[in-house]
Amino acid sequence: MTSSSRFREDVATIFDVFCEIGSILPGEKSGQLLTRYPEDYNDESILRSIQQFAFPCNMRSGENEAVQLFSFVLTDSASKYSFGFCRYTPRNDTCICLLSAFFWPNVFYKALNEISMVMNAGSQSDMDTILTRIYHTDIPNAGDVLRFSLPTSNHRFEAKIPDLTKLPTLREDKYMLEFYNAVSARQLIAIYSSMLKERRIIFTGKKLSQLSSCIHACSMLLTPMSWQSVFIPVLPASLDEMVMAPMPYLIGVPKQVLENSKLKDVGDIVIVDVDEKTLESPFDDVASMPNEVVSFLKSQLKSTTDMNDSFARIFLRANVILFGDYRSGFVRSENGDTHWDKDKFVENQKSSFQQFLSSLLGADGVQYLERFIHDRLDILKQGAAVCDEFELEIEHMDLKSRQNVNSEALQQAMQSVRDNASDVIGALKDKVSGIQLANKLNKLTPKEIRKAASKKKNGNVNPMSFDNVQWERMRSDESDTSPIDAPKSSEVPTANLIDFDSPVPNTSVNKWNEFLKPTNFQQPIPQPNVFTDPFSLLETPPNPSQPASSSFVPAQNGWEKFE
Repeated sequence: MTSSSRFREDVATIFDVFCEIGSILPGEKSGQLLTRYPEDYNDESILRSIQQFAFPCNMRSGENEAVQLFSFVLTDSASKYSFGFCRYTPRNDTCICLLSAFFWPNVFYKALNEISMVMNAGSQSDMDTILTRIYHTDIPNAGDVLRFSLPTSNHRFEAKIPDLTKLPTLREDKYMLEFYNAVSARQLIAIYSSMLKERRIIFTGKKLSQLSSCIHACSMLLTPMSWQSVFIPVLPASLDEMVMAPMPYLIGVPKQVLENSKLKDVGDIVIVDVDEKTLESPFDDVASMPNEVVSFLKSQLKSTTDMNDSFARIFLRANVILFGDYRSGFVRSENGDTHWDKDKFVENQKSSFQQFLSSLLGADGVQYLERFIHDRLDILKQGAAVCDEFELEIEHMDLKSRQNVNSEALQQAMQSVRDNASDVIGALKDKVSGIQLANKLNKLTPKEIRKAASKKKNGNVNPMSFDNVQWERMRSDESDTSPIDAPKSSEVPTANLIDFDSPVPNTSVNKWNEFLKPTNFQQPIPQPNVFTDPFSLLETPPNPSQPASSSFVPAQNGWEKFE
């Protein structure tokens, strides 16, 4: 998934030029141009670059006799890319190359394999035939199948055009699969953090195929943003001074080129050796990242097993976590112009993110983010809508946050119900008992009431209860059978009677009534088109009596601390 802002627009054919390059002659710095198609292609600067990059060094080695498929990138004065796809054959020490404006690795690598078969089994006219058919085929759309017949066989060439608006999958993307197999999870996080900081990063190894794949895949970690500085998938020996450049770069350096280079005064660089599976860095960029992002990456990378786009989506989500609220920085001035205020953007982020984001947006802000904001602002001013994987993931994570907020509020409510249920039930029981006692007292005779009051004055009576009254009534029935006149109502003592008409004070009931107010437990629900912090779904504290409502982040047990 490469940024469309780096693609050329002046495209008329599927490929610009096909070249066959011979090995580097003694005393020369680049390979020999043996064949080209079309023959009238006359951009000499491009041809010289192809000779340099198609044969970056002396590739014939007894250690590796396998065919290698690798790529390079040429950047024009407008910072637009042209992609070179190469197939090196150790047997005859030659390299064939297709240069195109289209980033279709699988299509062009398959075409190079077919062209190589025709070159080995057919004549020059057969090779011209297949090149002509590819060159003059109408440019297909994403998802279409490119088809044409081969002159030396009965089968047809078929290749599906990739949709670059979608995330790459491990099953279909050669670059992403080789990168995934070349580095460990810990190294992935360190590489990603160095990319965010725009460090000078070198990948090195003996296999050009693996080297160029890692560089291309590494740049995809920033999706939907794209690396804006020096980008060289395979560095030719003739350009080894590029490693001394003071600006950020992402370069693949063949092992023999790196060993011959003088790195004494190169300064602070990050070196990833895909052969030795080591990473050397003078920076502690992982420690500077927000802990939430590091924890998210560790847990997700640990559980990634499928061959779909989940690997690429992990880093897309990390970018959403860091930059998904970019819209909060858009400000409309008094004259109606819209611009992006980086200070406002940082202020609207979590406190644990602010220092890291400020370091990316200092006086010399990272170029990939500046370009991304510039492109998004242009789209906004045009009134157009953006619907890429990044925006869809923002909405997806935002909806999950809303669900978590509602679920958490419901769990809190249910927990409070459980905590207060016993108090409420107890209060209701007290109220019912009081009502029953009042009804019982209303049934007592005046004689029984006077006797109870008299005993209360003498201090020989227990605290009044329904049981005591029953007991006294039983005694009265046994010991006193003489009739007693009913006293006047004014003579009946009432000071010690309970007034059951007034409500029974109970703090538990009051607390329950307060809880029933909606404002006590309802959480504000995010409004549409307002970015919600996605970490509400990553780090929601588990309720002690309820299972967590989201399993978005797997358990992180077993991860060792980053050194």
